[in-house]
Amino acid sequence: MRKKIFFLFLFFPPLFLFPRVEYKFQQSKPLYYSFQIKGDVYLNYPGTNEKMNVFAKGNLKIETVGIEDEIYNLKITPFKTLIKVNEQIIEDIVNIETGISSVISTNFVKMKKNGEIIEVIESNKGILTLSQVLKLLPVFPEKVFTGKKWKQKNPAFNFPGIPMCNLEFNYLYEKKGNFNLIQLSGVQTIKETKKDKDTKITFDGKNNSKGSFIFNENEGEINNFNGNFDIDLNTKFEVLPFPELKGEKPETLTIKIKLNLQVTLSKLIS
Repeated sequence: MRKKIFFLFLFFPPLFLFPRVEYKFQQSKPLYYSFQIKGDVYLNYPGTNEKMNVFAKGNLKIETVGIEDEIYNLKITPFKTLIKVNEQIIEDIVNIETGISSVISTNFVKMKKNGEIIEVIESNKGILTLSQVLKLLPVFPEKVFTGKKWKQKNPAFNFPGIPMCNLEFNYLYEKKGNFNLIQLSGVQTIKETKKDKDTKITFDGKNNSKGSFIFNENEGEINNFNGNFDIDLNTKFEVLPFPELKGEKPETLTIKIKLNLQVTLSKLIS
């Protein structure tokens, strides 16, 4: 009987052997990060074949404005930012200590302790938002151990006026002392269809992305992230004819988008 119990314990360890991995934000301790996004965006549709080289860097201040029912209320403010498109400077407040970006939105975020983002509200709506990047953060399962794998679906990087599909990422957790390495990979064939009123939208393409997080389990904080996002996507719009126009072919428009972006995030010593 004791042998059976031993083997059960060995192969099916109890829950308490897997300590809960979670984020630990504190109201008395704001966090500061530097970020950088750089790479190329290609857009192709009838009459246009455009390549944009994008570069953005700056700092983020993450304040915990409240904790309610195991949910963090966070304010994320981008400041000291530099944003360029094809070498044209869109914003440069790098040398202004109190300069808050007007191009990248300040966000109010509701996040569960496991990292699941419930809501993102933009307080000063800018041209760009970091909400999609925030949703790449690991959402920890209930049981986490070395070798644990899980999947997350995240919205793709948005372009004004162009709807986007969801991207699927695989996460792999590995413990390295007090630090955890969380590998992110997106090996995905994209095939998705949406309908918006009388318009049918079909997405077809590939997601070949990868990255890694360093997570401090004791502090409950991301130390840094480094990732490369390679996304090739065809978006086809079909405007369906009115019912009284039976036999008419739908009007179509195809937009080709290719994304090759490098994203880095590093915690600053405050």
